[in-house]
Amino acid sequence: MSKLNQIVILLFMAGCLALLITGCDKAPDNPFDNQGGTDPTDPEPIPADLGTIEGLHARIFAPTCANSGCHDGTFEPDFRTIESTYNTLVYHPIIKNDPMGSYQYRVVPGNPDASVLMARLTYDIDNNSGLMPLVVDPGAEWNTKSEEFIQALRTWIQNGAKDIFGQSYNLQDAVPTMHGVIAESNGIYMERNDAGQGAFRVPQNVTQLSVYFSLLDDKTLPQNLTVNEIKFADGPDAFAGKPVQNLEVLATPITYKGYYGPQVQYTHKIVINPQQMAVLNQTVYFRIYVKDNVNPVTEIPTNAGVYYIKNYFSFTIVE
Repeated sequence: MSKLNQIVILLFMAGCLALLITGCDKAPDNPFDNQGGTDPTDPEPIPADLGTIEGLHARIFAPTCANSGCHDGTFEPDFRTIESTYNTLVYHPIIKNDPMGSYQYRVVPGNPDASVLMARLTYDIDNNSGLMPLVVDPGAEWNTKSEEFIQALRTWIQNGAKDIFGQSYNLQDAVPTMHGVIAESNGIYMERNDAGQGAFRVPQNVTQLSVYFSLLDDKTLPQNLTVNEIKFADGPDAFAGKPVQNLEVLATPITYKGYYGPQVQYTHKIVINPQQMAVLNQTVYFRIYVKDNVNPVTEIPTNAGVYYIKNYFSFTIVE
C-alpha cells in the first residue's frame, strides 16, 4: 500500500471516530422544555365592575334574576338586557307594595331606602311575596356573594343609579340621551366592530368622514339643544383638556337605523378627516356635549359610562 493511500485511510478513520464521539454527546437543551410542567392557560377574566349598571347586569340581574319564567321578559322588571333592566327599574312604578304603601318606584336614584328593589332583597314586604330572588341556580355567585351584591346595588342607587352613559335620570326633567351614532363617507356607511356595536371601521383612504348623532330629550326638541360640542381623544377617558369642536345642527334631519334598532332621526353632525387624527389600527374616541332647557351641560358618555358605550363612540383606522 502506498504512503498516500495510508494517509487517506487514516483521515477517513479519524473522521468516523469524530462523528461517533459527536453523536454520543448530549443534545443541547430545548429552551421550550420544562416550562413549569403545566400547559399555558388564559388569564382569569376580570369581573365586571359592580359600580356600573353593566356590571350589575352581568353578575346579578342576568344570571340570578333573568331565569326562565321569571324576569326573562315574562314579566317586569325585564332583566334580559342592560337597557331593559335600567328602563324597568329606575323611576318605574311598582306592582307590589308593603301594607303602608311606602314605595312608589322600583329604584329612586340617590335613595336606596325609597327603592322597593332594596326592600324586596332584604325582607318579604307583604308577607306573601317572598324574598327576592325566589330561585337561585346552583353555582350562581349570589349563593356566596349575596351580601356583597346587595351592598353593590345600594351603592349604585346611592350614587345616582347611573345609566349606560354614566348619567343619573331626573324624573322632573331628564337629561338628553343618545339614540344612535352613524358615520358615512360619500354615501357609504361605515361598518362597526363587535357585531355592529363597536368602533367604526374607517378605511385608511377615507379623508372625509361625516359622523351623525341622534339625540332625544323629554322636554326639548333635539334641534333646540344648545352647546352642541364634541371632543376627540386617544383613550376612552382621556378627554380632559382636549380641544372642543362644534357640532352642526341639521335643518333637515336624516333618518337611519338607531342604536336600539328602529329608524330614528339624526339631527347633529360633524365632518372630520380621520387620517389627521389616527394612524393605521389606532382608535379615536369622541364625546358630545349638549344642554337642554333645565339641566347643566350633559356629557355623552361620561367617565362613569359603561365600556361598550365608550367603544360605540369611537372609530378605528383599518386597511
